[in-house]
Amino acid sequence: MKVKELMTKNVLSVKKNISIRKLVKLLGEHSITGAPVVDDDGKLIGIVSSTDVIQAIDHLIRVHISIDEQQENKGKYNWVDGIMTSKVITVSEEDDVREVFHTLVERKIHRVPVVRDGKPVGIISSLDACRLVSDLGELKVKK
Repeated sequence: MKVKELMTKNVLSVKKNISIRKLVKLLGEHSITGAPVVDDDGKLIGIVSSTDVIQAIDHLIRVHISIDEQQENKGKYNWVDGIMTSKVITVSEEDDVREVFHTLVERKIHRVPVVRDGKPVGIISSLDACRLVSDLGELKVKK
């Protein structure tokens, strides 16, 4: 099976200059746990996850800094730019999903952006693997 057959196509992407407070709100509104980070041209420049947010909040609490984006003394942990992963593992629409799932397990990550010409066109996640296994089970029961 190809990635394009399983990937989520309408992917929420964020810019690097949004606050973690706004990121948390967006992730919650869309019921997701991570998002690709893109530049003004829509090119992938990173990925950010709820784990990154939790680590940032932990840091901010330990050093007694507010997560309020209106604060005058803004630290790097207050912004997506400061917490995102810049070295992103990506896949193409034509890649085999088994190889992608192997990469997720091997790298201990939960999602990889699907890119075309440097821009995210989808995302494939560990949840997609669960859905695939669930659907296969339903197909066997229906026979």
